[in-house]
Amino acid sequence: MKIATFGLDIQPGKSKYTSESFEKLVKKFSPKKVSPYVVEFIGEELQAADAIVFDLKKKLDFIFIDLEKIETRLGRVSDEGERALLLKCQEFLEKETLLCECAFSAQEQAFLKVLAPVTWKPSVGKESAPDTNALIKEVLDKAGILLFYTAGDKEVHAWELKKGGTILEAAGKIHTDLARGFIKGEVTACADLDKFFNMAEARAKGLVKTVERDYIMEPDSIIEIKFSV
Repeated sequence: MKIATFGLDIQPGKSKYTSESFEKLVKKFSPKKVSPYVVEFIGEELQAADAIVFDLKKKLDFIFIDLEKIETRLGRVSDEGERALLLKCQEFLEKETLLCECAFSAQEQAFLKVLAPVTWKPSVGKESAPDTNALIKEVLDKAGILLFYTAGDKEVHAWELKKGGTILEAAGKIHTDLARGFIKGEVTACADLDKFFNMAEARAKGLVKTVERDYIMEPDSIIEIKFSV
């Protein structure tokens, strides 16, 4: 994930996010390799960002970026549907409401992808530059992203998935072959980590759930994919 900053003094560069679940997994499995979730802070490259963190004291300046773009487009738009959407966005912004806080139809969202207003990206306002780890968690929540894990003595790895995504989609995040040859998935909740010594014991205690491809992923799950290609 690329996170832009507007008005906040956050050093550009990659930053590791370590959740409590990830730390527990590393402690339990003592893997040869650890791969935490990583984001990249990209300064004020707002258009290139997946999400934005802005200074609350500069919220109006942030909103004005979109107001200016919308006013310019209103001056040359001919389609009435597009004009209606632009006026709707303008009304929200003039009330100091970010577009990411507003509801839009699927058709409106398709147009917004083209218009690319910056306040439509998941945006978090802060009064000062906060602890980076806590900030990343807040951005993930705002963007509707959950983290899941693969874990073992070789590697503990954190992966991202849109909330509401299936285990088949999660498998594809790990490797396309896992999704293509998906047979079944095994899911263990990180909340149960203190209840077993290893995955064999977790299975024996019934803490490992076997699921089909349409299983909706829960946050902080450990998964293993059975596949054949």
